[in-house]
Amino acid sequence: MHKLVYLAAGALAVPAPAQTFGPPYLPGVWSLGETPNCATGPAWVFLADGYYAEVQLPDRGPSATGLWKDEGKAIAYTHSHMPFKDMMTPNELKRLTVEERTADRLVTRNYRGVPRIFHRCPDDALKANAAQVEH
Repeated sequence: MHKLVYLAAGALAVPAPAQTFGPPYLPGVWSLGETPNCATGPAWVFLADGYYAEVQLPDRGPSATGLWKDEGKAIAYTHSHMPFKDMMTPNELKRLTVEERTADRLVTRNYRGVPRIFHRCPDDALKANAAQVEH
């Protein structure tokens, strides 16, 4: 079975394994906040190729991007705010320490100790902006 993650630029197929071993499969759209809010609000889109984008659901493009890696007890990531003035500068590797993890909820703490709670959204939570030119 395959899932699709919809990005502002189009659709990207993200294959989900039929059977998983270890932590739940992370790629997809995750709303950020104490309660799930997949209709509107901040979210992270984890792509299967190791990139992520911070967006505003349902249809605002990325405000930041970076690389991510699931380490099981932590999610390592880099972070660059757009318009990427520091694009040619190496990014500091940061970690979200995982405190609780299910297939639909992720409770973490950032490197400053601030809680960050993620809720998995349906694949169609992220929409293309209506003003975007078709391509």
